[in-house]
This record gives sequence, structure tokens and C-alpha cells, in this order.
Amino acid sequence: MTQETPNFDLVIHNAILPAAELLEGSGPTDIGISAGRIVYIGATSGYSRASMDAHGSLVTPGFVNAHTHLDKADLLSRMTPDQFGGTLEKNRELLKSLKGNYSVAEVLARGKGVALEMLMQGITAIRTQVDVDPTAGLKALEAILALKQHLSPLMTLEVCAFPQEGVVRPGNRELLEEAIRMGADLVGGNPAVEPDHEERLRHIDILFEIAKTFDKRLDVQLDETNDPRHFYLPYYVDKVIADGFQGRATATHCISLSAVPDAVALPVIEKAARGEVSFIITPSCNLITRFDLPAGVSRRPSNSITRIKDLLAHGIRVALGTDNIRDIFYPLGNGSMLREMHVLATTTRLTGFGEAEKVFDMATVNGASLLGLDYGVEVGKKADLIVLPADSRRKALSHLPVAPYVIRNGRVVATNELSQKIAGDRQ
Repeated sequence: MTQETPNFDLVIHNAILPAAELLEGSGPTDIGISAGRIVYIGATSGYSRASMDAHGSLVTPGFVNAHTHLDKADLLSRMTPDQFGGTLEKNRELLKSLKGNYSVAEVLARGKGVALEMLMQGITAIRTQVDVDPTAGLKALEAILALKQHLSPLMTLEVCAFPQEGVVRPGNRELLEEAIRMGADLVGGNPAVEPDHEERLRHIDILFEIAKTFDKRLDVQLDETNDPRHFYLPYYVDKVIADGFQGRATATHCISLSAVPDAVALPVIEKAARGEVSFIITPSCNLITRFDLPAGVSRRPSNSITRIKDLLAHGIRVALGTDNIRDIFYPLGNGSMLREMHVLATTTRLTGFGEAEKVFDMATVNGASLLGLDYGVEVGKKADLIVLPADSRRKALSHLPVAPYVIRNGRVVATNELSQKIAGDRQ
């Protein structure tokens, strides 16, 4: 069928769709966009306000970075050589010393620079954690909320208030509550920052109390080690179900889930599925993190990634994030979701037939649904799209990590030119 008088705002010609890439005999098609939505898929002719030719390249939903820290981004520039390579515990102390010099303008500038880098790499939506604690107060939150408004024409930015120094100590809970009043979208947390087991459980309890009071969703960082003794996911999942937060709670990292035996892990995963708990994985940063070990405790020196295949097998929504970008916790972060997908697929052996597509879903539609965005290359879906220099998702993972076109609300907001030449090649 040919659409004779489309009156589109934008037409993408000769696009390979994710749904068609594995179908034998399927070829390029056109995507018609109006008012920020996909309104037509098929051969087009006639007038459109703008058009581009994908030349048989893959068009997918924009990448969604479901976990990062824009307020800490590029802190590397303020570190000295002796401050690199510390354990997680030491890095948290170092962060406090650096945050003492925060200003709203400085956090805003760093966050904006990295957010735009992410946009250039095809990221059209971000959920960022923002530290809310006695050291920096609400300066970082003020900066990132301003950034959210500033970047709204270019990308979606969701803000999770993150109590980096805990919520149990006097005054910390009140600071987190004030962050929600200021406009943070979610309640975040990390029980590991509390000094002992009982306070870590209380940390989780307080997060649920605040989320209930303000009717907010939860995104809590849990169990960031390979240490089976630090395993708070079961308590968190129980709270989700007991407090009626099904479908409104996310668990990030959950690495200790890989350190406990099947007999312990699988019942927790089954209960998480019943509680509609979502998971966020940050592969590169998870693997590089190091920890202090008590005397006499033997544990492999490298970190791990959670039980990704078991989560997927139980139908659990898993999203992907870059985590830290060039800061104390991860000096090598570059904001590339294609790199995170490659690391995840490699380290967890997600290389079987159809598994590359599952990894792509984590970085696109899964993250989008987590943020409440209506993503997909289908009629009626939001036209936040990227063009990739490959004709399938599997090939995109093994090609250069470049997004030639980035589209937001049906408008091209970023372009990347790729020119390659081999000296002496006469072909």
C-alpha cells in the first residue's frame, strides 16, 4: 500500500525495523512521523516536512540509560593520581571530601556535558541518581532539576533522590523528604552505607515509608558485592509485596544474588517476579568495583554481575545503565549503551540465537517502560528513535558504537558522521 498524501513531519526512508530483522525476505520500509509519534509504517510518497534515508540501516527506539549519576559525572578531573583505584568504601570517603566544594553551577555544567555526550550516542532518556546528604545538602539536586528542565526538548530526564550517606542518622531522612518536595521523581537508597545489619534493614523500611507518604516509586541499590553475607534483596522483595509496591519498585545491581546457591537465589527470584520487581544492571561498573575484605574472609578478587539469565527466564523486566561516568567509582565510563550491551552479552554469555535482541530490549524498551515511556518502532509509539550503522541488532553490537541519527519527538536532535578510509586501498 502506498500512502498518497501523508503530510508527515518526518519520514525515515529505507529503514530496517527490529521486528523484521530476523524475518526471511523482509526488507527496508519507511517510517512516517507526525506530532512526535509514529503514525505510519510502509511505502510512502508525497509531501513531508523533512526526510532522511536510512540506506537499509536498523532503526530502533532510543537508548534508555536507566542508571547513572550525572551529579558525579566527570569528577575525575578533580582527583589526584593517588586517589585512583580505591575500594568502594574508600571511594565513598573520598567523595565526601570532593562534594564539600560543590556548587550548583559546577554540578550543572558537569552533568550537562555528560548528558549531551549520552545524547550523541543515542540515549534519549536517562534515570539519574542524585546525591542528597548532609555533605552537599540539596545543591546537586537543585542543579540536576534545572538540567532536567533545560534538556527537556532533547531528552527525558528522570531524577531519583539518592541518600548517599544513609537515612537512619538524625536529619538524613528529613533531607530526603525535602528532596522529594523539591521535585525528585523517585525515592532511592542503598542500605550498605549504614553501619550495621539492623540499621540497613531500618534504611529499607524508611525508604518504603517515604515512598508511601509521597506516593513515589522506589529504586534501591542493593548487594553490590560478591559477598553472600550482604544479601538484602530478599528483605526488599518481601517489603515490596507486603507494602503493596508491586510494579513500582526497582532493585539495582543485586550482585550478591550470584554469590548465593540456587536453593537460596531462585526462590527470591520467583518472589521478585510475583512482586513485579524490576532490575537494573550496570555491567562495566559492576565488574570494576572492589571492596574491603575482613581478615579471614576469602572471596574472588573480581566482582560479578547478577543472575541475568535467571531473571529473564522468570519474565522479570531488566533494564540497563552505564552507572558512573569518569568519576571516583568508574574512571573509564563513557556513556555508551552499546558498550554496556557488549560487556553484558560477553560476561554473561548472552550470545545465543535471539539473546542479542534481549540485550537490546534491556537498553531500549525495557528501560523505557521502567520510566513510563511508550517506546517501540510501531504505529502509535513515541518517535524517540535512533539509526544504527547495521542491519540487525546482533550486528550493531559488533560494529562501531555510533548512532548516525538521534531523533527525539520526531525531530532530529543529533547527527554523527562516520568516515573511514584505508590508506593505499584502491578498491
